[in-house]
Amino acid sequence: MLLDELTLEEKKAFWNIANVLAAVDGRVSEEESVLMQYKEEMGVDLDFVDPASVDIASELNSISGSGLRERKIVYFELFGVAYADTDFNEKEQKILDEVSSVLGISGDVKAVLEDSVRTIYDTYRKLGAVLGE
Repeated sequence: MLLDELTLEEKKAFWNIANVLAAVDGRVSEEESVLMQYKEEMGVDLDFVDPASVDIASELNSISGSGLRERKIVYFELFGVAYADTDFNEKEQKILDEVSSVLGISGDVKAVLEDSVRTIYDTYRKLGAVLGE
């Protein structure tokens, strides 16, 4: 939704962390669909990465100096990847906690961003049901 506002470096870091989130719970179908949408939105030709090859701390370090708006966008969109299947496991939560901590996303802001993602996804699911998708 907002990924087009990020720099190329921020997009690449986001992409790598998103790949880890999509694979960490072993159910990647919903998450992979979201990743494909994000890839298109970013307008960058990125390949899926092996999650085991991603150093999340290093990726976050490349974003941590970005503006607060960009850091919030990264957290918002990463939460969207994790929420795609509406189920969080402990590993996903641990990654998201690390992201919010390193990027300096306060608890209040984090709650608003997460609630916004849930509202958006739930609205799309309701529309899909009504429209017969």
